[in-house]
Amino acid sequence: MHTIECLTAYFIEGFFMAGAGLSLLGIKLKIKKLMHIAFIYSFFVFIVRKIYITFKIHLGTHAFILMFILGILIKLIGKQNFLTGIIASLTSFLLLLWGEGIFLFPILKCFKIDPITLMSLKFGGTIIAILISDILLIVGFLIGYIFNITLVDFKSLKNTE
Repeated sequence: MHTIECLTAYFIEGFFMAGAGLSLLGIKLKIKKLMHIAFIYSFFVFIVRKIYITFKIHLGTHAFILMFILGILIKLIGKQNFLTGIIASLTSFLLLLWGEGIFLFPILKCFKIDPITLMSLKFGGTIIAILISDILLIVGFLIGYIFNITLVDFKSLKNTE
C-alpha cells in the first residue's frame, strides 16, 4: 500500500514538474504526453530513492540523477531538444526546492509535525507532503499552462546558424 501511495505522489509531482517546467518556457505538451512522462518518471524516482536508502547514500545527490532523467524523458516523449528538457527540469526543480523551503518545512514546524511522522501515516502522508511542497509547481503550471504566461518563450527563439 505504501508503494502505491509513493508512486501516486511521485506521479503527481512528475506531472506538475514536466508541465510547469515546459509551460513556463512557452511549450505546451498535451496532457496525455505529460501523463506519460509523469508515469515513467514516478518509477524512476521510486527506484532511485530505494537504491539510495538501501545503500545508505545521502539523498542530496539523487536530485541530479532525477533532473537528468526528467530531461531525457522530455526529450524522448515530449519530442523537445535535450537543452529544452534540461532547462525545463532545472526550472521545475527550482520551483520544487523553493516550495519545500517556503511551504513544507515551515508548515511542518508551525504545526509541530515531524517529517518522519508525516511520512509514516497509514495512508496519505506522502501525498500530503508532496502536495504541500509542490505548491509553487502547481502555481507555475497554472500560470504557464492555463493562463499562457511564460518566462522565456522558447518557440519564438529562432536558430541563428
